[in-house]
Amino acid sequence: MKEISYNFGAIRDSIMKLSASELIRESKSKTINLFTESVKKNPLINKQHLIYKSLQECKPFEKERLAERFLNQNLQLFSNEKWEKILAENKKIRRELLDDYHVEAKKDGKLFEAINTMIESITKGGFSDFEREQEAYEYILKHLTRPVVSESDKSTEKTDSPKLVGDAWKFITKMAINNFNERFKHLSESEQKTFKILVSDNNTKVNYLKALTKENLELIDAKLKENTEPKTISLLNTFKEKLTKMNSANHLNLDESIISCLDLSETLK
Repeated sequence: MKEISYNFGAIRDSIMKLSASELIRESKSKTINLFTESVKKNPLINKQHLIYKSLQECKPFEKERLAERFLNQNLQLFSNEKWEKILAENKKIRRELLDDYHVEAKKDGKLFEAINTMIESITKGGFSDFEREQEAYEYILKHLTRPVVSESDKSTEKTDSPKLVGDAWKFITKMAINNFNERFKHLSESEQKTFKILVSDNNTKVNYLKALTKENLELIDAKLKENTEPKTISLLNTFKEKLTKMNSANHLNLDESIISCLDLSETLK
């Protein structure tokens, strides 16, 4: 009997495979709709979606130091997370969307396991399997510096950066801003926006959330003036009430609030 996998990359691939068969049979897929909603609204699923897509689809780097910094930027998404919660969310989405459907990656299975190990190593208290962590780190770097068939398949970021001085995470955050467009061009515009703010410092996150909340409240007020449908007005007022409470609360989970506000902003626009 094969071991049940809670690796997000394998779960995602299995969901896509199941959804494809649903689309062939019924021309619609309930599974992919539910998965998309989870990616949009669940911070831990959203972050995993970002890092797996980012590392799997990015163009390779010429220099290993650039690849290392790119990897560290991605891992920064999980700097304040706990492995137990991540694993619980993966088990939940696997159970709800796949039930007893076999979970297996279509390709890049070893890469997905390596990413999973790196996330575990930085979020699990007392993690001590350093050999497995090192092997995972090296495998991801090998993928990020893999040979390419043509120049168009290679990252155009070639300039190395100054030596690392002081707080490493602050430096990585600065690098994420300076080289963001090139490094993350394989992500969609909304994914880039989410990634960029999630790797910022807490002060930046707080200010961004305040600005985004204000923008959403203004959008809601504008739509309340335009609409006369009772159900629409009720829904908009519900959103407004939640945003007002969020704006006055001490945010225990900034990332969750930001992701919720970004999703609402896209819906309102």
